[in-house]
Amino acid sequence: MLTTATVELWKPGHRAGRRSAWVAFGFEVVLSLCANIVAAPVLSALAVAVAACPPLALLLAVELLNRALKRHRAETANETGNETTETDETVPVARLAVVSDESRPPAEPTAEQRMWAYLQTEWAKGRRPTGAELDRVFATNNYGRRVLRRWGQSGRIPAKRTHTRPVVARGREQRLSDSRLTVTCSNG
Repeated sequence: MLTTATVELWKPGHRAGRRSAWVAFGFEVVLSLCANIVAAPVLSALAVAVAACPPLALLLAVELLNRALKRHRAETANETGNETTETDETVPVARLAVVSDESRPPAEPTAEQRMWAYLQTEWAKGRRPTGAELDRVFATNNYGRRVLRRWGQSGRIPAKRTHTRPVVARGREQRLSDSRLTVTCSNG
């Protein structure tokens, strides 16, 4: 509760809120002071003075911090007020130069544009890269797969494989072509 009251004291704002924060803070200091005095092992003047020191030191520290904060706020307000009077003069406005589109460097192609160029180059070589290969070549994560799927769905590329590739397994050569499987056994 002491911390909450202290924070309320430091907030700029209404006097009524500050007054209630001071009352709460004072109540907590008095309560702490009484608890410390009652907890003193012997009720002598020295024991009571020692027990009273921590809450009174806290009260003094918070009061000093409050005054320093008020002084800082007043200085800041004065500096802000001085700056506004100084800036009342007319200051020339900076204007930006207009730059034509021709003078700008060409924009770098997007990953999808680079993938399309790579795909066309590989098709010219007779192979069709997979989405995983596009991801590996262009350092993307599943983007090549999504792009190929989207291109296939939109009809930009054939959705199914139309080329033939050999698959060799245990001495047999198999040809996979348009979902038909041709098995050729070679003896010898």
